[in-house]
Amino acid sequence: MGGRFHGGMRQLRWSDVREWFDPDDAPLHDGCVAGVGAEAWAAVVGLVREKGWRREEDEVRFSVWPAEGFLVNFFEADDDVVLFDIDVRELQGQERLDLLGAFLRELGQAFGRPVALTFEGFDPSEMPYLHYDPVADGFVLDREP
Repeated sequence: MGGRFHGGMRQLRWSDVREWFDPDDAPLHDGCVAGVGAEAWAAVVGLVREKGWRREEDEVRFSVWPAEGFLVNFFEADDDVVLFDIDVRELQGQERLDLLGAFLRELGQAFGRPVALTFEGFDPSEMPYLHYDPVADGFVLDREP
């Protein structure tokens, strides 16, 4: 994953992602952590428990609230990928975006792998608009809004 690194900032800036987070235009975005291994699902559950995040589980998804009013739905995948979605209507403005940044950082550091985001229906591992890089502990814009 290439792109423009926010060197030294270590946080997402609302001014950089505002256009992608338009609540009226494709509000659901997909995320993934690729290459995490066969025990990915158990690792997600372990992370959620460790952080004490509120959660609900059914046969289709594992719903997690890393913060009040911020829902992340995880979906079990057949391969070594962690899949999830977010609703950008819950993430408007810098303060709410900081919640997403903290979540992506927690997930990326837990797996030691990049965490990518894209629009719903696209493959986040192939067409991300941004990703968190755990090695650099920063965010990369993979394309312009």
